[in-house]
Amino acid sequence: MNPALKILEKKALKKLGKDKTNTNSDNPYYEKVPVYKNGKLVKYKTQERPIPVGLSKNDAKILKSVRRRAYRWDMGFRFCCFNIRFGWSFIIGLIPVIGDFADFLMALALIKKASKVDGGLPKRLYSMMFANIMLDFAIGFIPVLGDFADMFYRANTKNAWLLDAYLAEKAKALQTGQVQDPETGSIAEITEDLRPTPGDEDLESGVISTAPAQQPLAPVAPAAAPSGPARHGPASAPINNPGRPSGPIAPVRNLTPPRAPIGGGLPGRSITPKQDPRDYRGNSRR
Repeated sequence: MNPALKILEKKALKKLGKDKTNTNSDNPYYEKVPVYKNGKLVKYKTQERPIPVGLSKNDAKILKSVRRRAYRWDMGFRFCCFNIRFGWSFIIGLIPVIGDFADFLMALALIKKASKVDGGLPKRLYSMMFANIMLDFAIGFIPVLGDFADMFYRANTKNAWLLDAYLAEKAKALQTGQVQDPETGSIAEITEDLRPTPGDEDLESGVISTAPAQQPLAPVAPAAAPSGPARHGPASAPINNPGRPSGPIAPVRNLTPPRAPIGGGLPGRSITPKQDPRDYRGNSRR
């Protein structure tokens, strides 16, 4: 077993005992945050629990999914007259035999989802999760009383808190690159299978990308100017144009017709070049 996984497992279990987390009654998906106004507590608002900073995108996605599923299956509903929460696990478990097997398969799918974190789950944590759903499955076979006992046992919520504690310790270890055993004091390095792969970093959690930086493109040198005096006129190099024939260019003829003489105008009228046209306007007025 990876030494780092074993140490993370110990720290996770110690964290659950130290924080006094009630793993079957505390909501794994939502939390209540106090709201202050002018320095005084006004109310509590409900919001999603934040993802520990430093996890990869894959681990953060799995943790959020496990939290949400555990909440829906164990705490998604509430009795109208009592402050008691229950979920789809209790509703499905009311179906004799078939409901208990369906509830077991749902809980088993939650464990398989949790085991897909980077590097996998430690063996002890995995066995504890499996023991929780097996005990829940056995309780469900008790007629009537077993279904109500299952509503308070909440195996999915217990497993969600186990995964939460493990990934919280893993996030701290990823930031330092090593983890210390709380009992012996030995230090184990975080191996590559526990680190986020390039392109799998969670930017919102603050993980720095491990992909190599892209090298800047080299500047393009300007084209060298041609040596010697520049040529002008017909002796210059022809333009490389595929649609234009090569060879000397023939002179273009002026096809514009010559302008008509001043004396020629509209038929029936003629103006003598020596006579000013204004004289006609003057004669017409007379």
